Amino acid sequence: MRLEDMKYDFPKMPEEMRTMIEREVTKQVKTERPQFGKGKRAVGKTVAASIAAVMLLGSTAVAGVSIYRMQQEKVGNYGVNVSVSGNETTEGAKSEQPLVIPDVKMEVGYLPEGMVKTERGKYSFENALYQGGVSMTFFRMDQGDDQFKMQHGDVLSSEDFSANGYKGVYLEYPHLSEDEITFNQRIYVAFTDTHYVMEMFVGSDVSKEDALKIAKNISLVPTDDKSEEELVVAQNWSDYQKGQKESQQQEEISAEVAVAKEEMKNTHAIGESFSISEGLTAKVSDIQVSDDLSLLDPTLIDEDFKKETDENGKLRPATIQYVKNGDVDSLSEVIKSREVPQKLVYATVEYTNTGDKELSDVLFMGGLARIFEDGTEMKMMSGWTYEEPEDGAEWEMAVNQGLSSYMEMPYYDVHGGERGNNYIASIKPGETKTVHMAWVVTEEELGKLYINLDTYGGAYEFSDSALEIGYVDVRQ
Repeated sequence: MRLEDMKYDFPKMPEEMRTMIEREVTKQVKTERPQFGKGKRAVGKTVAASIAAVMLLGSTAVAGVSIYRMQQEKVGNYGVNVSVSGNETTEGAKSEQPLVIPDVKMEVGYLPEGMVKTERGKYSFENALYQGGVSMTFFRMDQGDDQFKMQHGDVLSSEDFSANGYKGVYLEYPHLSEDEITFNQRIYVAFTDTHYVMEMFVGSDVSKEDALKIAKNISLVPTDDKSEEELVVAQNWSDYQKGQKESQQQEEISAEVAVAKEEMKNTHAIGESFSISEGLTAKVSDIQVSDDLSLLDPTLIDEDFKKETDENGKLRPATIQYVKNGDVDSLSEVIKSREVPQKLVYATVEYTNTGDKELSDVLFMGGLARIFEDGTEMKMMSGWTYEEPEDGAEWEMAVNQGLSSYMEMPYYDVHGGERGNNYIASIKPGETKTVHMAWVVTEEELGKLYINLDTYGGAYEFSDSALEIGYVDVRQ
């Protein structure tokens, strides 16, 4: 999500999608390549944490020293360790009193002009909603404040700062995509009186000065009201560490996710109806491919969508950057780049109520997965890299800078539900409702396209529910 974190200004993600996002947080929120987390596409990546982190009840631990400070330690040429340690005068002084972590609400005392709240803990500029701004996530230091340690490489610059008596650290990463908003800044603040650590992801559209001013004016206020709108949603540090250890023990996650061919036995053809839930069937009745946006309703085309077209209304090519990732001794760099033509894929999807009761607020989702055959397996490109490097290649990651890097539907023409997003208001028994969805793909991907209509996702990795429902083969 790879999502948590959407590039385009479309209605908010429905509640049903949050389960899928939660599955992505562990492997996405801590990526050390923030320069590639682009706008809303990062919902599945960095920004997702503030949606999907789980609120955990109070826990106890042996309370450590009462005075702590956050600090940074330089490692190599471009590495930084961020940690919390006790004050020298109280180092080693331990208390046997239980560590009580209160529920807290967040108060934001400063926002730059034009920045507005988009969701809990998320703020972006009105002229670039959901594309950048800042996103605050939190850790509950259930094992003691001094257990916090975070390692970073590829750090262009860093500095310590003070925030209303608390200590913080600011980090900046290389910004390789000058034409894109990326999350190339990170801020940590240790709220040691309430035992929380804030991790703030900062977009390239926010100046360092404004980012620090936002961080310095954030307060955490204890509250007993669990319905408080600004209640902080946090992850226990012990759970985060456990997840990190499990990830290290597993094999490195590949850009391709594979299943045996027989697991895609439920694959459907264009024009074939199939069940997606009790009493509801779906059918992709038509697919059209275009090199412009003429198939779309002009009143529903997002401004960012329009930016993908030239003065003649044709889709611009996507730029593929081949990047060598930085570490503690080097910074990320673009080794080479190339352009690939982009195409619009426009699908007509028909939903039919086959039951005897009216269906209300019917959620729909459309993911356009890139799947290809490899021997006895079917493999899916996950979205982390456009292609895999060959042995001996100088680069490690191929980054698609175009709209075609986004696999969930950036366009649909039916809106409903409480927030006017991807819901069909009503389908009566025997009635069929039609939804048009559209995606942008590279010309090279036209032979790998499969639509997933499972509302729990499956455009970035194979899911059991998507395989059971079946993907729709729309390869061109």
